[in-house]
Amino acid sequence: MVAAGLFLAYLRMARAFPINGDGGSNALQAWDMFHGNPLLTGWTLSDVSFWTTELVQYGLVQYVTGVSADQVHVTAALTYVLIVLFAAALARGRATGREAWFRVGVVLAVLLLPVPGTGYQTLLSSPNHTGTAVPLLLAWWAVDRLTDKRWMPAIVAVVLGWGAIGDNLITFVGAVPLMVVCALRALRSRGAERVRDLTLVAAGLVSILLSHAGLWLLHEKLDGFHAPKPPIELSPVGEWPDRAWMTARMVGVIFGTHRPGWQPPALELTLSLLHAIGFLVAFGAVLLTGWRAIRGNADRIDSILAVAICCNLGAEIVSTLSVDLMAARLIAPVLPMAAVLAARLAGPWLARQEAGRAVQWGRGVLVGVLVAFTVCLVAYSPPRAPGSEGQEVADFLEARGLRYGLGAYWMSNNITVTTERKVTVAPVVGGGDKLLPYCWQAKRDMYNIDHDARFVVLELDRPYYGTPEQAQAQFGPWVERHDLGKYAVLLYDKNLLDGFPSPC
Repeated sequence: MVAAGLFLAYLRMARAFPINGDGGSNALQAWDMFHGNPLLTGWTLSDVSFWTTELVQYGLVQYVTGVSADQVHVTAALTYVLIVLFAAALARGRATGREAWFRVGVVLAVLLLPVPGTGYQTLLSSPNHTGTAVPLLLAWWAVDRLTDKRWMPAIVAVVLGWGAIGDNLITFVGAVPLMVVCALRALRSRGAERVRDLTLVAAGLVSILLSHAGLWLLHEKLDGFHAPKPPIELSPVGEWPDRAWMTARMVGVIFGTHRPGWQPPALELTLSLLHAIGFLVAFGAVLLTGWRAIRGNADRIDSILAVAICCNLGAEIVSTLSVDLMAARLIAPVLPMAAVLAARLAGPWLARQEAGRAVQWGRGVLVGVLVAFTVCLVAYSPPRAPGSEGQEVADFLEARGLRYGLGAYWMSNNITVTTERKVTVAPVVGGGDKLLPYCWQAKRDMYNIDHDARFVVLELDRPYYGTPEQAQAQFGPWVERHDLGKYAVLLYDKNLLDGFPSPC
């Protein structure tokens, strides 16, 4: 019942934003995976494939929803419910009784209520690094609860390796922290404990080898999908202060302390202050875990979580990864990991038998936060957005009986999905004086001359993805032009794929 209630609440939040080109692309890839092309042969994906993570969920959801805009929202809501449940299970650990309840309560206080706006887009939208938290939490749960099982390291290696094929962020916030923490622990531990730590170091290394071997096998031997490598380099040291400030704002987005103008000011301030309590507890938990690690008495899972959080945030500051509020998706796994760490350290304190005034105050604050967030979760119903970005263009094309065409990337695969594949738009990008196939989230077959492409959709405020002038120079004068807001729809009386440049 609780999981179902959470799903319905998060589905309302997910529907507050239309799907975009990324979500549409992932939906089409999942459909292809489950309809005869499991390796996605012919596809060029983004620099994060999601092949082993969200695309599997998409494919399963499509058996119920079909290829539709709503399946993106359904999958996003399911993913966040899984994160809440797995985080609660990891936070609880082996605790029982009221300590278990307090641990779960702290997790919910941090995770229960994503913030509108960028928070919804980060945690409840198209596949991004939010879903990466699922295999991470599963791996840490195995380390925590299956400690005495000889085959536990093998489970951890497979889970992390499988997840890293879909998102290589798992290597940096999963395998690396695991190896670093367990290697340092092995220097201090003795006997069976040292053996266990060393086997976990090996598990982290094996997971990296498994993910690289899997991708090599897919790309080089099985003619599977192609995924370009992310262009990541070390950023100039002079940029680090600005990047650190923006990263702090991104942390505010995922924790709910930064709520840029989506609700009445008094309500925003109140909810921001309540979310700030969870953030401060999590921040304190990271510092306390670091202190315990220095003294040599930190719990293994607590240490892994703290190092993973630092790795994720540190990479955002010192690398050339994009750094704006929308880049909060790159640090999304920090939220559930921090929630778990906060719960594992605050839960035992709140559950003390002899509770002083501070503990009583802490319990009261926790109950108050949970009540307030639950009321908001039930009472607040954000307005539902159109199915996809450029929904008016999709409706126009479908009403005119147009079935195939070309379009700027952000007006391509999302239109295909929101029309439930009644209209197909192959993504293009501007290149010199013409349009070219877009080597990102596209399939070679989309540009096959057997398709009869009769229109072009362009965004007037994004000339990088193509302009009407480029279309005219390449295809000649259009028969009709329809301007729908910032979108231009150009209609032709010939197949635009005849002589179109070869795809990637």
